[in-house]
Amino acid sequence: MIDAHTVYVDDSGTDPKSRIATAAFCVSTVEKWKAFERRWKTISTNAGFKHFHMTEFAACRQEKPCKQCEAGKTTLEDHPWRRWTPKKRKNILQNLARAVVEHVESGFSIAHTKEDYDEAIRTFRASAIPAKEHFTYAVQRCGGELARWRAEKALTDVPLKFVFDLASDKERDEIARIFFGAASGQPQFKDGIEQWFTPVGVSYESRKSVVQLLSADMLAWVTATIRARSLFLTGEVTEMFQVANIFVDTQIRMGAVTKESVMQWGKENSNGTKTAK
Repeated sequence: MIDAHTVYVDDSGTDPKSRIATAAFCVSTVEKWKAFERRWKTISTNAGFKHFHMTEFAACRQEKPCKQCEAGKTTLEDHPWRRWTPKKRKNILQNLARAVVEHVESGFSIAHTKEDYDEAIRTFRASAIPAKEHFTYAVQRCGGELARWRAEKALTDVPLKFVFDLASDKERDEIARIFFGAASGQPQFKDGIEQWFTPVGVSYESRKSVVQLLSADMLAWVTATIRARSLFLTGEVTEMFQVANIFVDTQIRMGAVTKESVMQWGKENSNGTKTAK
């Protein structure tokens, strides 16, 4: 029996203040994911933390505690890295990133600006475009990368399971309608590439209980930060480089969608009529 692949999906940019939206897919076999979990928990136990979130880690440090810690909403139990030295922070973060590289068969992350996406919808009539959520569009782009990878590796017969981080009902409904809208039918192929997926399972879980989601969390964060730095000069530089240096030149792919590409998508997914400005 062919071992199923499980795809863990996370996002970055759901905060309304964020100008970048990102989705990340990390795919591997069940056995490799079990090994990843053991490795991650060994690192976390030795380092002295229970839960991890890349955004919280990057925002909280000795010389500059995060706003949540300053307000007393989080403590050292929540953010033990607040007292870590820069050397310890780097060593642990890069060990976690290496665990991702060593156990994930492939990873894809795509970032786009919310402004470009919203302009495409305004320009080509919002009612005609299927994806209304920024995250859904990023998921669609990652799905295309996953389909191409499966075709290149001749893996289109391998069953797929998807595990998403917790999402709003609105996001879940749109993902079900667009990304898995044809799941009840037979897979369709174009030039050997799947046009949609028919998964054997889809679930939404918390990263606090499913550590495999933290691989996609880390990938989404670094991709979003690279894009934010290049366009807006925002985001934590130190952790961005520390993670990116581990991911680069591996099976982990970090990318961005240009404004031209987003506008082309808007045109192709509408009636082709521009809205008057």
